[in-house]
Amino acid sequence: MKTTVKRTLGGLCRCILAAVLPLALSLGFCPLLGAQCTLPPAPGPGTIDSTFDSLVMQNGPGWTGADGSYSVALPDGNDLWLWSDSYIGTVNPQTRLRSGSLFQAHNSLTIQDPITGTWTTVGYPPKTTSYFAPSNKADWFWLGGEILYQPSPGVYKIKVMLLEWTGVFEFLGNSVATLSYPSMSIDSIQPVALPDLSIEWGAKILQDGSYYYIYGLKDPGTADKLPYVARTNSLNNLTQPSHWQYWNGRGWVSGQSNATPLAGVPAITGEYSVDKLTASTGPFYLMVGMDPQDPPYPLWEYVTTYYSCLPQGPWSNRTVVYTTPEAGVAGCSVGTLFTYNPKAHIEFTDSTGILVSYNVNANNSKDLVCANDYIPRFIRVPVSGVSRPGVSWPIVPQDLPESGPH
Repeated sequence: MKTTVKRTLGGLCRCILAAVLPLALSLGFCPLLGAQCTLPPAPGPGTIDSTFDSLVMQNGPGWTGADGSYSVALPDGNDLWLWSDSYIGTVNPQTRLRSGSLFQAHNSLTIQDPITGTWTTVGYPPKTTSYFAPSNKADWFWLGGEILYQPSPGVYKIKVMLLEWTGVFEFLGNSVATLSYPSMSIDSIQPVALPDLSIEWGAKILQDGSYYYIYGLKDPGTADKLPYVARTNSLNNLTQPSHWQYWNGRGWVSGQSNATPLAGVPAITGEYSVDKLTASTGPFYLMVGMDPQDPPYPLWEYVTTYYSCLPQGPWSNRTVVYTTPEAGVAGCSVGTLFTYNPKAHIEFTDSTGILVSYNVNANNSKDLVCANDYIPRFIRVPVSGVSRPGVSWPIVPQDLPESGPH
């Protein structure tokens, strides 16, 4: 009799949870896993940020266009931008034409002075090739997320997640580069001891409390690209996934093979952002990405946001905040344009909203002789009650001793 009652009550509880949970999430309340927060209203429609669009219309000499579009605020008030495939040279200021369609570097760094508008290409002159290069010259690094930290008082370093590729976009693994600030010289590039290559890590590194959350992607080569997350409480362990904890939908566990996709995100493009923000309703997490399923590549066009009360989700309030006007438009010569990989840059948040970038590219490389066919674009996405973060650059605490999974 007791067993029957338990089973009946258990089934009733599951039914109630199944009915109440979707409603709770839609109302912006997250009751799961001890997280209770009130999410802000859905973001408003994105609008073009002409200031930042103009900023990246660089004619050189130096950086004149790229994709990737990561950024980090620096202690001196400047901003470091980290790019993947990059053009370093000159563009005709009247025609906006390059001398050729082949890019010079698989990655680059630029420093923006937001006061004067100065745009400096790190290492140029004379460097026009990739800032970070693998030991195998046939391979290349594309850039992932970065984090500024203090190994000792008054000393700053930047760690950057690198993704190594070869051939026809064959993923070979991750490495972590360490940069010195303010010189931006490379201290080291260390391989990440991945157990396998099923997940591309480093779409974002988010420091929250005593943990560093490492976001990644499982890409089956179709539109069904899914986000994952791991965490560690020591930056020294970024190269040691055996010390990471992986989210499996119920808790944090050991072993990459036990990781599961983040709940509430049906699919997302390869690069996306996750940031912790505070609205008038309290703290919450914002994910920015692009829908790769509808429409499928090469017509990706929907910049999409999600909210959560926890860095691992569940994610809710899915909102299309912008439809990119460049998707499917004719390139300057023979092909068409496509858009991809939007990310938030929360250090630039102001009263008009959160700054979000996305990349514009051409499906025929001949079109890339036109600088405007290969360049980041920027929008502002308003979220009610969100203002500029109180600290313009992250003060990262000293690494804590690594603890076991829990």
